[in-house]
Amino acid sequence: MQGEDFLLKDTHGLELEIERHCVGLKLDCSDEYQVHQFVGEMLQNMEQLKDAAGRGDRSARAKVELFGMAVLMHKANVKAFGPGYIANIDVLAKQESAWVAIAKAMWSEIEGRNLDNE
Repeated sequence: MQGEDFLLKDTHGLELEIERHCVGLKLDCSDEYQVHQFVGEMLQNMEQLKDAAGRGDRSARAKVELFGMAVLMHKANVKAFGPGYIANIDVLAKQESAWVAIAKAMWSEIEGRNLDNE
């Protein structure tokens, strides 16, 4: 499908920027525990991190930007592959990239939090 091809090319730059942010934050996306810790921190402290970023905290800004870019990648993938793409993310990803690791951790954390609230 031509739309999917265009969208995939368009997200390549975003994927590279996600990887750059991970390197800058010393976030090893091959370490599942570390990625889950990052996502957990983001979900728990987003407002505080946004405030700190607004006051000039560069680390907080990079974390907020990284999380935002991961959300943008999710939206692009929903548009290209439908809302159930996350169940097949391993098939869709040509390589185990930073955004895939973050997406997996994000959905795992969100699902865990939703189950805890039931």
